[in-house]
Order: sequence, then structure tokens, then C-alpha cells
Amino acid sequence: MPPSGGGRRARARALVPASLLLPAVGLFGVCFFVPLAILLSLSFRRVVIGQPSDDGLTLSNYVQFLTDPFYLATLWDTLLLGLGVTALTLVLGYPMAFVVARAPGRWRGVLRLLVLTPLLVSVVIRTYGWMILLGGNGPVNQALLALGLIGTPIRFLFTHKAVLIGLVHVELPVMVLALAGVIERIDPHLEEAAESLQANPIRSFLAVTLPLSLPGVAAGCMLVFSVSIAAFVTPALLGGPSLLVLATLMYQQIMVVLDWSFGATAGVILLAACASLFVLYQLLMALGRLWGGGQ
Repeated sequence: MPPSGGGRRARARALVPASLLLPAVGLFGVCFFVPLAILLSLSFRRVVIGQPSDDGLTLSNYVQFLTDPFYLATLWDTLLLGLGVTALTLVLGYPMAFVVARAPGRWRGVLRLLVLTPLLVSVVIRTYGWMILLGGNGPVNQALLALGLIGTPIRFLFTHKAVLIGLVHVELPVMVLALAGVIERIDPHLEEAAESLQANPIRSFLAVTLPLSLPGVAAGCMLVFSVSIAAFVTPALLGGPSLLVLATLMYQQIMVVLDWSFGATAGVILLAACASLFVLYQLLMALGRLWGGGQ
């Protein structure tokens, strides 16, 4: 029996969303998956500009990276930096997100705008600003000297401290926005109910607000960590050439040493670290749903 006109129209309407997605999917495939495939293929070859390339595939790049203490230390430093930035942005961002989420309606938009304001300034400009602030004769050292907290200027520039401070400043709005969106959806009446049962504000927060905001905490931590370990501008400027993370290692290998294959290998390992974090996030969310459904 031939399909009715109504059935054809229903199938046509069902195809509309897919057809609208095709341009975006095509653009995403060309701009993301094709370069990713090239990067992956380069990591399994030996390609050094100016030298004859070897035929065939090889794991020598990965063996070199994973067996060299220098490169493993660079990977470890990158992950530690990401963890430090994530922890600090979470500690600093949660109270800010709570204030934004619980602000009256007329002030909530203003506070969100203030949180978003740093994102309107280029990362390069913000990083150069921190170079001035953290210099040997910069305002930070001058203030500490004036207060008598230190006797000699502290060396901030070209250290992990400077990179940590710069990345926290860059990533803090991301954490605040991720948390504020989740906290806004928590019914304030739940907190009032906990307080009516003789729970003090701290206990109410620990028993009600914090558990319900954990999805936002996990999402914010995932975003901040993945962006922090992939950051290039801030570590390059505030850390200098002697402080290596995976992003600056990739740049040196590709642009200075001209070893495209090893630079691609570092990029694949960095991508694997971010992908592993995303998989862990999905597993934690699935376990949370199972646990919540079983209560």
C-alpha cells in the first residue's frame, strides 16, 4: 500500500533537522577531523623537514616520548599545572557562582556581565598585563615590599607560579559560568527546608547545595582542566622558553626543530589526555545517575 500524503509529510518534517545539521557537520568534519587525521598519521611516521622521510608506519615517536624522562616530566608538569589551575578556579569560582546564581533578577545579568568581561579581552593582552604586574619592580612586588611582607622582590616571571596565576585568571570565568548555571536550577526552597529542620547554613550547603551542584562542578573542572593543559600563550609568555608544557613542546618541535612527526606525537598524547578526561566525566555522570536512581 503506497504511503499516504500525511506519512510522506511526516518523514519530510523528520528530515528537516538532519538537513539543517549537514552544513555544520560538513564544516566541522573539514576543519576538525581532517586536520586530526593528518596529525594522527604524522605521529606514526618520521617526518623532519629538510630530511628524507621514511616509508611506512612506526611507533618510534611514541616509544621515544614514553621512555624519555624529559618528555615524561613535561607531560607530568602539564598535568600538574592543569590540576592546580582546576583546583584554584573551583575554590575561587564556587562562591562567585553562588552569589551570581542567588542574586536578585535585576542584578544577576549585571553580575554575569562582570564575569564575562575578562573574556572580552584578548588572552595575549591579559598575559602581558600579568607580566607587568608580576615583574621584579611590578605593582605586586612593590605592594608586598611596602607592607613589609617580603624583604626582597619575589621572582614570579618565568616560573610555574606566574603561569598558574595567569591561567587561573583566564579560566576563572569558565568555571563560574559552568557552576552558576547548575546552581540556578537548584530550588532555594530545598535549602530553606533543610534550615527549617535545624540545619545550620554550612550543613545545609554540604547536605543539599553541594551534592546537587556536583554535575556543574564536574563539567567546570573538565572544561578548565582540558583548556589549561592545552594552553599555549600564557605558558609561553609567563613561563618563558625554559618552562615547557606540552603545548610549547609541540611548538618547539614543529616550528623550531622542524620535527613535525614528534610534534604531532605530543599533540596526540595531549588529545588522548583530554579524551580520557571526557570519558571519565561521562562515566562519573552515568554512575551518578545510577546511584541517584537507586536511592
